[in-house]
Amino acid sequence: MTFKIKETILGIAIAIIFVFFVVFGIKAFYKEPKYENFCKGQLYPEKPYPYREPSKEANFSLCNKIEVANYEFAKQCSEKSGDVVYAPDENGCNVAKECSLCGKNFRDTMNIYNRNVFIISGIVGIIVIIIGAVLHITSVSAGLFGGGVLTIIYGTTNYWSELADYARFIILGIALAVLIYLGYKGFSVLGFGGKESKEVKKRR
Repeated sequence: MTFKIKETILGIAIAIIFVFFVVFGIKAFYKEPKYENFCKGQLYPEKPYPYREPSKEANFSLCNKIEVANYEFAKQCSEKSGDVVYAPDENGCNVAKECSLCGKNFRDTMNIYNRNVFIISGIVGIIVIIIGAVLHITSVSAGLFGGGVLTIIYGTTNYWSELADYARFIILGIALAVLIYLGYKGFSVLGFGGKESKEVKKRR
């Protein structure tokens, strides 16, 4: 019983450490895009996206006319997925000066980064699951198998919001099929699952 507990703890430890190993390995060798590298010199770099600065001593009758032009400008900018940069004019009114696409470029690059992390994590996770399946050391096999599954989950959650519904359906279907297969057939090398234990089979 004590040996089984040690094996279980070792397997869990290997799974957790392996996931951290992969995550920080990706961060070390495949740098995540930074917003400031895309929107360097923006009017308000402390904010994640350009925002509207409140005007001081504004002439509201003039500002109302400008608001109409701002609305049309903002509408066209939104169609490009851009962010409007406002600046006060000589009357103190907020005027839409620029449709900044730096935020859009950052978001597009971040989506590509998350997609690549998803692919890398998936490949690494599958390879490790296969290695865990062929090893004959129960604790190490279970740890690698669990680490591989968690690594795939990590990559998937990062890119989950960008996946199409059919892609989510396929991924969840594959995961469900694998889990049902393991539960039904068993994975003797990992020391769990299966309809029948080895002792029962030996008696037959």
